[in-house]
Amino acid sequence: MTRFWLRLMLRLIVVSIMIIAGAVTVGRGLPPERELLFSASFKLADLNIYRFNLDRQITRSLTGMVIGSPFNDFLPDWSPDGQQVAYVSDRDGSYSIYLADAHGNHTRRMTTDPTDEYAPTWSPDGRTIVYVNEQNGYPQLMLYDVQTDRVEQVTDNYRTHVSPVWAPDGESITFVSDLDERWNTKIYSLDLATREITPLRVGSATDPVWSPDGRYLLYIGGIEKVNYYLWDSTTEQSALLYEGSFITNDMPDWSADSRSIIYAAFVNGSDTHIYQLDVAECLAAPATCTPQPLTTLAGFYRTPRWRPQ
Repeated sequence: MTRFWLRLMLRLIVVSIMIIAGAVTVGRGLPPERELLFSASFKLADLNIYRFNLDRQITRSLTGMVIGSPFNDFLPDWSPDGQQVAYVSDRDGSYSIYLADAHGNHTRRMTTDPTDEYAPTWSPDGRTIVYVNEQNGYPQLMLYDVQTDRVEQVTDNYRTHVSPVWAPDGESITFVSDLDERWNTKIYSLDLATREITPLRVGSATDPVWSPDGRYLLYIGGIEKVNYYLWDSTTEQSALLYEGSFITNDMPDWSADSRSIIYAAFVNGSDTHIYQLDVAECLAAPATCTPQPLTTLAGFYRTPRWRPQ
């Protein structure tokens, strides 16, 4: 009898292992689930960071686990491998940048600088974070080495430098500045090897974001009703992508395949939602292309970011 039960248990163990292995194999063959990272305020609470699984319609909080937390956590950005998050918080009395894992655990403050810091963005190789630091009232661009904690300032003049993003090759940083004419913001590129700064286009613009394939630079033009434009790096010409019927000052984000963008925009006086635009459709007919809403829960959404796949 004992041998019978031992044989039965062994067979059950083998069958269980085969089922688990089959499930793992099937899971690896499925396409990755679509997931967003964003900051949001629900029911007039403070801003917190959330992960949102679009396929399962599940929202999980990474920060502000305690309802009514008096702190604001915002401007999140994924590391390239999707395993870490950088974001801004005022929990220590000033705007500082914090790092955490993808579940919001193991949180640490990035630097001990007492001045305001914001707009963290990971480099394509995950080794460096570019961010903005207030220097005597003038925002300057800084580099933070993730491995060594070393900080380096890469701009230094009495001008405003904001909205830094990495070029897809990681060799330059694109940003917005009034470098040539005060109060008139244009887009510039900082070559990290030579530290040379050059303008990318003529005219006022904000919130640049490179497509992952490196062809297009998306940026915002306009003041009240904004428009999205694409600067083509192959022709060095700009084209209208979407003639906005919305109000936003939010930095958009590209999908991994460079085929669509997402952004947050107001739908009334207090609520925003996250929308998606098809790039090919909008380039063909910018006045009539239709944004697709990705969120349904009423709230104040900001800076959506696709999780890297």
